[in-house]
Formats: sequence, structure tokens, C-alpha cells
Amino acid sequence: MKKNNSHLSGGVFVMNDLPPPISPLQQEVRTQAIVTIGHFLEGLGEPGWRSVLLGWLGRYDGLEVYLYLEDDPVLTVRDLLARYVEALRPADPVRLAADLAALPFCRYRAQRGDEKWRPLAETFSSFCRGTTVEVWESERPAPPPQVLENWLLAQFCAAQICNRRG
Repeated sequence: MKKNNSHLSGGVFVMNDLPPPISPLQQEVRTQAIVTIGHFLEGLGEPGWRSVLLGWLGRYDGLEVYLYLEDDPVLTVRDLLARYVEALRPADPVRLAADLAALPFCRYRAQRGDEKWRPLAETFSSFCRGTTVEVWESERPAPPPQVLENWLLAQFCAAQICNRRG
């Protein structure tokens, strides 16, 4: 078994080997959070967001092993939706897209050699498979919030059209 050569260096998390898997308990929490996301969206009257959010979160799958638990993409989306449910706030698509684009995990970036990860073009797991990856938190999200908001809204509109066609 190879020794993990990961270390923090100047705010950059460098992985020379595959990162250790998350614990079974954390995986169970993440699985339950995905189910809860669906329930929250149903309760908010916005089940059309489910496929959009799960597809978007799939782009970040694998990033959670590099992050602190409180920045886990699945858990932060669940927690955001919990705040909507608690406040009995309707899930206005524009507001929800803005709130999603402001979540902490959107500020994380990754690089492999000279190539930077582009979350809307490639999944994280595809990007980092079998190579050395650097992950760091940036001051600004990538892609910029407005780009991500527009992408999420476009995905939501497409999902709504598909649902109506049925």
C-alpha cells in the first residue's frame, strides 16, 4: 500500500497519491443529505430543481475528500435548502441560483500541471483521475457567480420544459 504524500503548502492541498476515501459515516451522511435535498425541494414546491442540483453536485463529486466537512458540496446545498424551509421562503429560481452560486465550495479550484479544472465543463473526478492535483480555496468563485447563476437557471428552465413535455 502506498503512503499518502499529501500535505498543505502555502494554502494549497497537494495530492501525490489518490486521497484517502471519506469515512463510511461521512458517506452515509452525504447519502442521506441527497435524499433530504429531494424532500426539501418537494416541500418548497420546486421538485424541478432536483435533477438540476443533483447534476450540478455530480460535477463536484470527489472534491469532498479535499475539503473540510462544513464545505462539502452536498451538505452545504442541503443546509441552504433547510434555511429556505425554516424561513418558509419560496424557492424563487433567481434567488436560489444566486444563493447556490455563493456557497463556499464554489470557491475551490483545482489544477493538474498547467490545466485548471472548469466545473461546468468537466466533473472533478474526471479531471483529477490518476494524476497529481492541487486544490485550493480562492477569494473568488470559479466560474464567476453570474456565470454559474445563469448556467443553473438555464438548466432549471430546460428541466421545466422537459417536465412539461412529459
